[in-house]
Amino acid sequence: MNGLPEGAQRALESARAEPLSYSVRLLRAADGRFVAVLGETHLKLRRAAAIGMDVVGQFDLRGVETFQRKQVVGGRALGAILMALRFLVRVLSLGTLQGSTITDAKQLPSGHTVELERTKHVPLGLHVASLYMSAFFVVAFLTPLAPLLTPIAPPLAAAIMSLATLFQMHLFALLVAIPFRTRPWSWVLHPFFGILSLRDELMAQGTVRMLEDHPAVEAAVVIMGRAHVPGYARILVERHGFARV
Repeated sequence: MNGLPEGAQRALESARAEPLSYSVRLLRAADGRFVAVLGETHLKLRRAAAIGMDVVGQFDLRGVETFQRKQVVGGRALGAILMALRFLVRVLSLGTLQGSTITDAKQLPSGHTVELERTKHVPLGLHVASLYMSAFFVVAFLTPLAPLLTPIAPPLAAAIMSLATLFQMHLFALLVAIPFRTRPWSWVLHPFFGILSLRDELMAQGTVRMLEDHPAVEAAVVIMGRAHVPGYARILVERHGFARV
């Protein structure tokens, strides 16, 4: 572990001791440099949030998951919906839940923080997944209101209920898609997996570029939603010569 910054191993062990909030992996790039992977729940209690802040503060080079909503069709709508959901959960928790470690990393005044998902070419599946999920959440929000709309606008209420039924039926496609969830074409079976597997690929490629752009830095940390960690780590090991530590 000599390549890790002083205090980094202690901070990572503290994060590992919070399994409800963090998933921790340590990888070694082909050139011998360490990459610590911090998978987080985007909302967490105050103590866990402080631990995440400690982890990212130990590294001068930080890569972060950041959905590129401006580049993705429907990305702005999906981003707004997810941000609204997080805000609502934080309000309902009366302030006991804190925000994302990714935001903390971006606000650090020193070092370098890199958005790993920046790319010149956005995969088609990511556009499809973004549009699908935006429509899914909008219909889910409107469905409880459909009975109230029936006396006022019967066609609109009927359309909402019909779309809700179609989305519910399509959820069964997840059962078919699960065995293929690590494949880049899994979004064809169900778009929900596209938002995961395609972004795993983008973040892995972004990590390789980040290390190439900062050759003098001996170690880096990457922060992402914990659901991305297994696929992201697998891609780096199988395709980019990384090794698990």
